Amino acid sequence: MGTLSHGSMLLALCAFLPAACDREPAGRTDLPGEGFQRDGDVRVTAPANGDTVASPFVLAFTAGDDVSQVSLEADGAVVIAAKAVIRLDGELQVSLDDGRHRLALVGADGQGTELSRHELTVRVAGEDSSWVTIVSPADGAEVDNPVRFVVDASSDVDAISLFADDWEIGATQPGGMVSYEFEGTGYEREIQARAFDGDSLVATDQVSITVQEGTEPIDSDFNAVTMSLLEGYPTDGTHDYLWDGSYAGTTRDIYYLDTLVAEGRADQSCYCVGITWELYMRAYQQIEASSGGDGSLNEMDVSELYDFRTDWYVRDLWGAGAADAVELWGLGEEVTDLADLQPGDFVQFWRNSGSGHSVIFIDWETDGDGAITGMYYWSCQGSTDGLGYLSEYFGTGGSSIDPSYLFAARAWMPLDWLPW
Repeated sequence: MGTLSHGSMLLALCAFLPAACDREPAGRTDLPGEGFQRDGDVRVTAPANGDTVASPFVLAFTAGDDVSQVSLEADGAVVIAAKAVIRLDGELQVSLDDGRHRLALVGADGQGTELSRHELTVRVAGEDSSWVTIVSPADGAEVDNPVRFVVDASSDVDAISLFADDWEIGATQPGGMVSYEFEGTGYEREIQARAFDGDSLVATDQVSITVQEGTEPIDSDFNAVTMSLLEGYPTDGTHDYLWDGSYAGTTRDIYYLDTLVAEGRADQSCYCVGITWELYMRAYQQIEASSGGDGSLNEMDVSELYDFRTDWYVRDLWGAGAADAVELWGLGEEVTDLADLQPGDFVQFWRNSGSGHSVIFIDWETDGDGAITGMYYWSCQGSTDGLGYLSEYFGTGGSSIDPSYLFAARAWMPLDWLPW
């Protein structure tokens, strides 16, 4: 799946998944499962996006309860026809020629109707072969300016140069990231990675991308309210981490227009999209109360509020989450340049493995030269026993953040809201 700019992503989503863009209320039961997986989803658990493997290799996957069969496509052609899913976890034996391949694991019901797909890029190479891979962005992607490139290479490679239309735009080492702001946008660019062992060119890789103009977000006092509320939550394990689709992931009851729209558990546990949505709802309600508003969120009724929440909780793998929600409902905008992020922005990101996380941005992690290497955030996760602060990093491993799938949302004050 190529990375889409926010506007292009929404148009594509509406064209191919009309239910994701209509205004029928989602209801209180439309909640995510573990890892944002729903009953119709398939997920590749190995290899990760951008991995290099030797052929044949094992593709491991998980499947939701509604998935009865899976098939595998490589570069648009079916290489493994429909196979029955015997249990939730499965494996496929895959043989492919050396080179870059775009894979798509397709999940279908008993009648063969496609329910979902998980797409990723792998490179097939012999154990003694030199190789270099542009892990992100994907070939054919539409990406916002500035663009962040992540590359990996075989162990004999000690330097990688990146070129756009034969113009050098940066250099790094295997596992590194290069950020570049293009002067011209809206048309296709040919990107090449050249890998060197000393002075010898040993491998190349190419992708085509279309760079879209980035956003210029406004400053918002909403961030200060969000941070003030965030700092009032304990990080001592009081709010433990618990994935459970029977509740909305909030630490407390959330009311909207005198209606209970999210019921907290007695143990005050949470999960990531639940706590970030809770924080947004609490911030807006505090702002509304102080400004004498009518209590509504941009004139949503209760059924529309549920739909807004479903947008926030991510409708699809690689989805933009909070950035989708605030833009669709006129409540804010996406922030595309990492340099523009501010504490209190809401972020949805995805790792190379396909697992996602919803967080509040606090700060960037940087190297000795001041280059961004990762993100310091606040959210609810198992590794901090619930609510807490954590750092994660960009890179090529399965657990690393894919910078092309980091979506940041800037929430606006009510005076800036737009009709939806």
